[in-house]
Amino acid sequence: MTVTASSPSLRGGGKTVVVAALGYFVVAAAVAFYLLPVGFELAGIALLASQVAVLLVGAALVFYVATTVRRADGMRAALLHIAAALGWEYLDDVSDRIWGGSIDEQIPRTRRRSTAYLDARGTALPFDSAARTFTVGSGDGARTYATRAVRIPLQAEAPRIVLRSRAGHGALSALPRTPNSVRELRLEGNFSDVFQVSVPAGYERDALYLLTPDLMVILLDHAADLDLEIVDGTLHVYLPSEDLTKQDRLEQFVMVIAALHERFGRRTLLYRDEDAPALAPRSPRRPGDTLSAAARTVPTRSRVMPVLLAVTVPFVPLAVGVALMSLV
Repeated sequence: MTVTASSPSLRGGGKTVVVAALGYFVVAAAVAFYLLPVGFELAGIALLASQVAVLLVGAALVFYVATTVRRADGMRAALLHIAAALGWEYLDDVSDRIWGGSIDEQIPRTRRRSTAYLDARGTALPFDSAARTFTVGSGDGARTYATRAVRIPLQAEAPRIVLRSRAGHGALSALPRTPNSVRELRLEGNFSDVFQVSVPAGYERDALYLLTPDLMVILLDHAADLDLEIVDGTLHVYLPSEDLTKQDRLEQFVMVIAALHERFGRRTLLYRDEDAPALAPRSPRRPGDTLSAAARTVPTRSRVMPVLLAVTVPFVPLAVGVALMSLV
């Protein structure tokens, strides 16, 4: 792959920087030439030093905004160039779309975003991907997570199978609910030491049919730190928040998708759910009626740590204050 990033365009970001600079100029003028001398009654060296400090802080803020906007515009321009070169479609924001998978199931729409969308569904390697951010919790205990989510269409529907990296850094580990350990499936070798595998009740043999030894080797070699889940006819992959404008990262990204598409596609093509609803003779099965209802869900349980953080974090300042008062 020889795709390189194009020069960044600051057309839209430049306006943001100009507005931020003008806004700070108005605030700084009011603070430096009215609030400091009149409100705080500063004069002489103290006034001059305060005015200089206000100007320096403002310059630092404007520089930070300009740098952030330039970086974002550069990323966008590079992704546009890469998408055009590879025959993909690029969109800035698709947060209004239903993405599917555990993030959409557990996080309210107002607390999740999907940006930097790449659509390659019309290519020889069909997939689409977005940079997804979501917030878990509220108030002082709220935390925001980022992931590069990928959807890979499968050849046929398959039972809900969740593979959560035991490293604990993936998107599925950050969600407020996690697969119930009762439904955890232990597999041969060291695969179960790397992934927690969860399946619907009664579909353990089906999971063994899909997760063949050669597929497990592929996952251990290329996806040991990723989270994955099969949802009906789609494989959802959750990668770290990747900078795909770097050629080595982009090549690794495409290689992982290609390996997962080929191996999971091959296994699901031959899969049939024996408990799927019965159809009339000679009636073809279509997406949506190839699985039983039990095959589509994996039981989950609430994570304890986010609940504890949400409850205890607001009391930390109070506890610190009480401790300091007792010391005094």
